[in-house]
Amino acid sequence: MDIILIGSGNTATILGRKSLAAGHRIIQVYSRQEEHARRLAQLLNSGSTSSVTAIEKKADLMIVALSDDAIKTFISTVGKINFPVAHTAGAVSLDAAKNPGDSYGVIWPLQSLRREIEHLPALTLLVDGNNPQARELFMMFAHSIAEIVLEADDQTRLKYHLAATLVNNFTNCLYTVAEKFCEKENISFAVLQPLVEETAMRMRNISPSETQTGPAIRNDRLTMDKHLHVLKAYPDLLRIYEMFTFEIQKTALSVKR
Repeated sequence: MDIILIGSGNTATILGRKSLAAGHRIIQVYSRQEEHARRLAQLLNSGSTSSVTAIEKKADLMIVALSDDAIKTFISTVGKINFPVAHTAGAVSLDAAKNPGDSYGVIWPLQSLRREIEHLPALTLLVDGNNPQARELFMMFAHSIAEIVLEADDQTRLKYHLAATLVNNFTNCLYTVAEKFCEKENISFAVLQPLVEETAMRMRNISPSETQTGPAIRNDRLTMDKHLHVLKAYPDLLRIYEMFTFEIQKTALSVKR
C-alpha cells in the first residue's frame, strides 16, 4: 500500500518502520514540527511536510498517529480524505476519524512503543472500521505488519486499554519506585532483572493468580514486619506496600474459596 503517515512520535515511527519492512511504501510523513517530519521521512525513505494543505491527496491509507486529543482537531482541519483513514488510539472512539470521506476506523497497537528501540517489536493490533470494506482493508494491512490482529469495537478497545495500563504502565511505575529505593539504599536495581524477566515469562503458560509468591501470600508476618520497619523512612512506598499486601491476601482468599 501507499501510506501517508500523520505524526512523528513513538507510534508513527514504529508503525512506519513495520510498514516499510512489510513492503508498503510511506509516501509522506506529516508533522507540525518540520524537522521532526523530515527526520522520520529520511528513516522511511519518504517525503515530508509540516503543512496540512500540502498533504498528498492520493494514497491507499492514511494513518493518524497523533496524541488522543489531537486526532479530532487534525481530522477537522484536513477536511475530506478520499481514501481510508485510521487513527491509532486505543481509548478514542472510532468516530474520531470520521470525515467527509467514506472509510475510516482504528488501528491500535496494544504495545508499549519507543521510537529509540533498534529492534522491531512484535505487535498486537486491534482494528475497527465504519463499514465492512473499511474493516477488511484495515484488517488486511494489520495482518501484514502484526503478529496478532483482533477486530475490536470502541468498548472492547477501551477495556483492553485499561488492562494494558494496569499490566504495563502501573507495573513500570513499580519498577521506577523500586529503582529509586535501590538507589537510596545503595543497592543495585540491575540485580533484580532476572527476577523481573522470570516473572513475566511464567505468564506465557500459567495464570498470574497461580504464580504469586512472597511473604504476603504466605502470611509471613515476621518478614512483613521487617519490611515495614525499613519502610518507615519511605511513607509513600509504605502505603504502596500495604495496599498490595492487602490485595494479594484478599485475592488468595478468594481463590481458595
